[in-house]
Amino acid sequence: MKTAALHGATLAWTTEDGAPDLVTSLGLAEGIGHAEGRGRIEIILRRAEGPFASDPAAEGFRPSFFHGVVQAYREPAGAPPTFLLWDRKSRILVPRGAARIEALLAAEELVFGSARASLEIALSLALRDVGLFHLHAAALVRPAHGDAVLVVGGAGAGKTTTTITLASAGYGFLGDDALLLEDGPAGPRLCAFPRPFHLGPATLAAFPRLAALAGPTKAHGDKRDLDPRGAFPGQSLPTAAAPRLVLHPRIEPDEPTTLTPLVKAEALGNLVASSGGLVIDDVPRKTEHLALLARITNGARHFELRMGRDLLADPATLPARVEAVF
Repeated sequence: MKTAALHGATLAWTTEDGAPDLVTSLGLAEGIGHAEGRGRIEIILRRAEGPFASDPAAEGFRPSFFHGVVQAYREPAGAPPTFLLWDRKSRILVPRGAARIEALLAAEELVFGSARASLEIALSLALRDVGLFHLHAAALVRPAHGDAVLVVGGAGAGKTTTTITLASAGYGFLGDDALLLEDGPAGPRLCAFPRPFHLGPATLAAFPRLAALAGPTKAHGDKRDLDPRGAFPGQSLPTAAAPRLVLHPRIEPDEPTTLTPLVKAEALGNLVASSGGLVIDDVPRKTEHLALLARITNGARHFELRMGRDLLADPATLPARVEAVF
């Protein structure tokens, strides 16, 4: 059984029957953050013995939520609390509070990467039980000062472009798309969740140096993966304190780039919208999760970043604007 640290939790996983090592493919094999204090999560990766193309609803499972091709179900009435994740081929079971994930993986995927996405969702559900909460956001740390910057927005809002721009100016980074939140001894903390950056054509055109470092175009889209540790050596960070500044980007190609103060009520709404676990019925620790978001909101200044074509034409102008609003 392999093990790795993840911000106080110990991940322990086995691959059986020739199943792919999805934990390693998520970038978690090297571990990140401190090693103890939150318990152990076991992940069993097995090849499915039979096909799982039939809808679990036919077996009494109840639809709960979906993410892309991945559909989540709850246990049939009267069964022990469990989430079941299904991508039309494979199934991943996440029993509530059992600290164990069982992945039954089909030989082929209906959509490339769906099994890995299912495992990432399963892990985010299990991590809630140990006090680590997923946030769809980017995070950076200001050079020389150590202040954290959180970048919050939906898919296509400009999080990666903002992250690349600030990292190119020397900011440390935790990630461009996914973080974990924890309630640390000194208050809320941001925790890195290792993932490659996903760069679209416009971002690559604005940063031509990165094109030679990025992987091939994905079969299901126009984005390319970039290992940020290779692109920005020495700038990767495992954790950061609660942010002093939160940027809320949105792409406005026909307008000039602006930074405008955002009221905290709207800022909190954006943070909640980027915290998918809060809208799922019966997930643990919703109150704790929401309280963390409220404390992050109240402890930071918030700005809407409207990103025009002028920013991609001259991305070096953004760091000075960000410094001006700290």
